[in-house]
Amino acid sequence: MNQNLTIERIADDNLHAVWASCTEIVSSMAYPSFFCSGDWLKASAENLCSADELFILLVRRDGCVRAVLPLVRKRNALGGRDLRFLGTDFYPDPVGLISSLSDRAACAKALQDYLIEVPGWDRFFLDWVLEDELVDWKLPGKPISVAPFKVLPLSFADLLGEFKQKKRYNLRSMVRKFLDARGELVTSSDANTHNVFLEALFTLHRKRATERAIESSIEDPRVQMFHRRLVKETEKVRFYGLSLDHQLVAVIYGFEFENRFFYYQVAHDPDFGDLSPGSVLLFLVIEDCCSRGVMEFNFLQGDESYKGIWTDESRILYRCVLKGGTWRSRLLDAVEQANGFRKIALGWMGRGT
Repeated sequence: MNQNLTIERIADDNLHAVWASCTEIVSSMAYPSFFCSGDWLKASAENLCSADELFILLVRRDGCVRAVLPLVRKRNALGGRDLRFLGTDFYPDPVGLISSLSDRAACAKALQDYLIEVPGWDRFFLDWVLEDELVDWKLPGKPISVAPFKVLPLSFADLLGEFKQKKRYNLRSMVRKFLDARGELVTSSDANTHNVFLEALFTLHRKRATERAIESSIEDPRVQMFHRRLVKETEKVRFYGLSLDHQLVAVIYGFEFENRFFYYQVAHDPDFGDLSPGSVLLFLVIEDCCSRGVMEFNFLQGDESYKGIWTDESRILYRCVLKGGTWRSRLLDAVEQANGFRKIALGWMGRGT
């Protein structure tokens, strides 16, 4: 095995120690992500789809854990199995091999060599990885999303100082209008209030989706069960809300990890749209993060216009695929290529009309 590395697949009854290893190693990653922590992965493992199967790999050297690759085997369209990073059903980013930067290249190579010899899978998808990790996997990467972020100064006034005067004025006026309506910023401090904020988030998200006639991404009972479990078990969760007359009209749900705030979800009551509760809450949350010395605000994937108010920086998130060499992988690859050619052809036909 490469550089005296050994790889083992972990049985389901041995996972407690694995989650502890993930949380220990993640702080040494090139980008320490909450979504590679044991808390996130444990909750994900306990909320699999019925047809999914855990596939957790550990890389050791001299008996010490050097990397964890937490995967799940999922059925594909041809009845075979694809490998995906555990927890990606719930839209985290960034994710990747849980390993220190110094160990990552050797561990990625050893894992590829191991997987190629293991039957029972067709394709290995590693979604939402950062560009620097692709170098270590030595796999072609396809950009699939962007994740805006803002490196926070120590002073919120310095952050606002980066904006033009009119933009600063508009933001402050928006916040003042909400506060003048007897609104206030509220936070969650314990398990009981965490639950209150989470249920309010579900309710507000549903109400907003109904008002816009769209499907709520949080409406799925499995998704809600996952977040209830996660919020109960992690100490990294952060809830902020806006209250009007003792009623929550906006909620931000995120995680504070390794001095970064991971802005996971927001919901607000459309009945109070004239007060811009979502935008006001985001302003106040960023202000609070600055005041507490949080070094980065990660908006997570998506290029929604409201994120552009705060930053023009973003990380590109990639997908890389390792193909297992099975007939299913070859056929699925051929179908994807054919679909790609079809889109190109339709695009050229559209230009010609």
